Amino acid sequence: MKRGKLIGAVVLVGVIGLIIALQRGEPVNDITNGDSGATIEPPTAGSLIGQTGAGGANSLQVELSGNANLPGEGEVRVYTIDAAQSEIYWRIYRSGALARLGHNHVISISELNGSVTLGSDLAIAEWNLSFPVDSLIIDEPELRARYGEDFESVPSENDMTGTKRNMMTDRVLNGEVYTEIELSGTGVTGPLDNAELPVSIQMLGRTIAQSFPAAISIGADTLTVTGEYGLTHEDLGMEPFSAFGGAIAVGAEIDFTYRIYAVAGGQ
Repeated sequence: MKRGKLIGAVVLVGVIGLIIALQRGEPVNDITNGDSGATIEPPTAGSLIGQTGAGGANSLQVELSGNANLPGEGEVRVYTIDAAQSEIYWRIYRSGALARLGHNHVISISELNGSVTLGSDLAIAEWNLSFPVDSLIIDEPELRARYGEDFESVPSENDMTGTKRNMMTDRVLNGEVYTEIELSGTGVTGPLDNAELPVSIQMLGRTIAQSFPAAISIGADTLTVTGEYGLTHEDLGMEPFSAFGGAIAVGAEIDFTYRIYAVAGGQ
């Protein structure tokens, strides 16, 4: 009897330690019975949940999945983008032999619209965002201040007006013909803190497929998606602005930063 109780206590301690390790995401070695040498495979998270009471099962599942606030089975939740608490902006860089005469620029979106739809399965999540190109803001001081010496110059009002005018030409965004840019997609792959979002960008009369890295946070009634992404004008089917035979030009690279904040059922 004493031997049986001792073995039972050892197994109980081992199971408790395994649950803690699983919750922390730590690697777990096989549990070996010291008397027989037999190897006991660690139980799966599912089997542990099945052996736990109702309250314990829910608690453990939350810790393991990280998706505690996802809609329940068969439920669909629609989030509306909160433009005031969201931001999408990108940096473009001066280039050419006379680059010193120009500035690096931060371009941001002021009128963001859209929604995100979630169900219990993130693989069928859907989103659609859009903004009018004439709402773009050039060189908001607070954004420039985030990026140190590369953006420490101070563009004049004429510089900013000229930059936007150049962007709206048919050589770049062709703003008179294509007045809006849309981003849409379906599905999320990878863990929430290191996910990939397939994105279709509708601009200039064509659709461009990209995949954006993202960190996703799902609250009880809020959704936040953040990330940074680098691409080129060529990736978007665009020709960077240039003047004086390329002596003053916009470089090929574009660095995007975004934080999308949305509220369930918001308007």
